[in-house]
Formats: sequence, C-alpha cells, structure tokens
Amino acid sequence: MASSLLDPLRPKPFRGDVVAAGVVVLTTLVGVVATRFDEAWGPGAHVAYAAVAWAFVTTLAVLSPAEGDTPRAYQSVLYVAAVALFAIAVEELGEVLGADGALAGAGNVTWLFALVAVFALAFAIGRNSAVCTLLGALAAGIAVLAAVEWIWEPAGLRTDRWILLGLMVVYGFLALGQRDRRPRHGVALIDAAGLAVVLIAATFVVTSLFGDGDEPITGVAWGWELVILAAGFGLIAYSSVDRQPGPAYLGVINLMAFAVITSLGVTREGATLLGWPIALAVAAAALLAVGLRPTTPAPPPPDADAPAPPPLPWR
Repeated sequence: MASSLLDPLRPKPFRGDVVAAGVVVLTTLVGVVATRFDEAWGPGAHVAYAAVAWAFVTTLAVLSPAEGDTPRAYQSVLYVAAVALFAIAVEELGEVLGADGALAGAGNVTWLFALVAVFALAFAIGRNSAVCTLLGALAAGIAVLAAVEWIWEPAGLRTDRWILLGLMVVYGFLALGQRDRRPRHGVALIDAAGLAVVLIAATFVVTSLFGDGDEPITGVAWGWELVILAAGFGLIAYSSVDRQPGPAYLGVINLMAFAVITSLGVTREGATLLGWPIALAVAAAALLAVGLRPTTPAPPPPDADAPAPPPLPWR
C-alpha cells in the first residue's frame, strides 16, 4: 500500500534530467526565500517550508531506481540537493530550538555540520555516491575545526593549520583504502585532502594581509611551504596515474598558492634566487635530464629471422 502511494514520486529514468532540473530550481527557491525573508518571517515558518522541500527531494532521491553500481547524473543532483536542503532545514531548526543563528557560534557550527556530514555520508554509503563522500568529508572537516574552536578557543590561525594538516593526512589514508575497492570515492577523498591544503595556504595569505594576533607575518616557515608544494605535485601525479581531472585542478591551485606564499614579504631589493628557485631549478633539470637522455635501441626479438609458419589446412 505504501509503495503504491509513493509510486508517483518515483522518478522515471528517461525523465530524470527534467526532474533534476526542477529540483535545482526548487532548492534555489528555498535558498532565496530563506535569505530574503530571514527577518520578516519567524523561524518556525522557515522550518516548515524547508522541511517539506527537503522531505520531498529526499523521497525522490531515495526512490530513484538504481540502474548500476554508480548513480546516474540526475541522481547525483538529487543527492546534492537533498543535502543542501537538509542543511537549510537544520539551520532553521536550530533557531527554533533557541540558537541565535545556527552559524553564529562555533558550537552551533559544530553540530550543524556534523549532522550534514552524517546525512551526506548516508547517501555515500547507501547509494554509492562519490559526490556525497566529498560533501560528507568537507562537512566533517568543518565540524572538527569548529569543535576545536568551541572547546579550546585557540587564538589565531596556527591551530587551524595543524588541524587542516591532520585532516589532509586522514583524507589521504582513507583515499588509499578506497582506491582499489571504490575508486570514485578515493578520488573524492583526495579532492578533500587537496582542499585542506588550499585552506592552509589561504591562512598564510590572510595572516600576511591582516596579521595573526598582535604582529603581522612577513614570511612562511619552509616546512609549510614544503607541505603545499608536495601536495601540489602529489595531486597532479595522482590525477595522471588514475586519469581523474579533479585532483589535477587542485594540484595546480596549490602550486599557484605556493608561488604566492613563497614571495610573501619579499621586496624588490630582497628578491633572491637562493632557496626555492634554485631547488626547483635543480629538480627540474634532473628530471628532464633523466627523461630526455638518449636510449639504446632494443635488440630484435630472437625469432625475427624465423620463417613464417605454414598456413592452416582447410577444413
């Protein structure tokens, strides 16, 4: 009986793209209404329409038929929209429960993104959605950062860098564990690791512009520069080996960030080729010399001069 009642909400695969387009428009509508009427409507009204939209889209996502090991494109859109609507509904529910804006404090951010991570990972596991693996990993990382801020209230961005470095390591190990069994999920986790390193580089840019505590910084420790450089090369290598474009884009971003942060605080008079320029020049020269060195032609196979085999008899 329940199945027959839900049949009208089961997307037909040949109309999946149209359904996904409608869901994207619906999700955008909910976001616009939640923003525009944030002060005009009470939190209860926001929870009502956001929860209805979330339940509707989640039902579509769950009822969409699985046609193979991986979800189709329209199903991935449904999963992402369901996660986005869930985040909006939970944020509004927090205000109903007394939170002065679910994003107003580190504690609120912690529980909000922890719930979003759990919901996204449910799709990642239950529907084999790699994009939800990425969303869940990123939401969990934000929850960890917010939890540390909530519990210990560290000053400056130094602690955030170490947490992001730890997240990078965790994501990397998880990606290696998924690489053979679930390669798409492994790529998603590698993307999350690459984004963690991008954020590390961004913290150095922020502190160079606005300072970190009482004193602005004029340079970056070489260890952090090495982390960003190694991550950039590693992401590009992973992309080349597994033929996945996403990590390569993040690798290029990290290398661009490396070029920027290694020049922080360097004036025209203080510019020098010592340090990273020489190290990179030596590494490039060594790799190119190995790759372009002359080779000796391989000897012919042992049976190169053997006569051709007789033709097979007709049957």
